[in-house]
Amino acid sequence: MKLLKRQFKVWYPKHKGPIEPDMTIMLMACARELLTTWETLKDKELITRHLASMDKLYGPGAEQRVRDYMHQVAKDERCA
Repeated sequence: MKLLKRQFKVWYPKHKGPIEPDMTIMLMACARELLTTWETLKDKELITRHLASMDKLYGPGAEQRVRDYMHQVAKDERCA
């Protein structure tokens, strides 16, 4: 039995820089999710609880950054 050659595998460079760009993307995703939840449910207590848990998940200052990203997304990305 003849073995087949392995297919060409795509090579992606590894990210070697600071972790900050990844954190920014994650916090912006949380902001979009919370903003959509707010627009749908209008439940301030739920949003406040989720924002309070951001510092525990993503480090100090994450809650304020998520709030800032929520304002940025509402201003720049939403059509209202």
